[in-house]
Amino acid sequence: MEKENNEIELPPTDEIFSISARFSIMFLLYINKKISFTNLQKLLNLTPGNLSHHLNKLMEQDFIETKKMIFSKRPINMIFITEKGKEEFSTYLSKFKSVLDRIEKE
Repeated sequence: MEKENNEIELPPTDEIFSISARFSIMFLLYINKKISFTNLQKLLNLTPGNLSHHLNKLMEQDFIETKKMIFSKRPINMIFITEKGKEEFSTYLSKFKSVLDRIEKE
């Protein structure tokens, strides 16, 4: 959304995605649909506690969900993007793109 004085006002969900770790989590899930906690931690170089914190913030908004699964007789935590998460992130990316397009035109 734009204000009359050409300042850009971002909706409340943008506050969630504006944190680089959460943006990266959502981007990876948007592309891959699911990813294990361990792989996500390695890809983002985050501590387990830090990653858990960011995942909890995204779960509070119903953007992701987690499921414990068994793989090769070992339990793993899989993180999935929800339909709401796909829609909200797609909308965020579209708004971001429109801002970039506007900047290029100026």
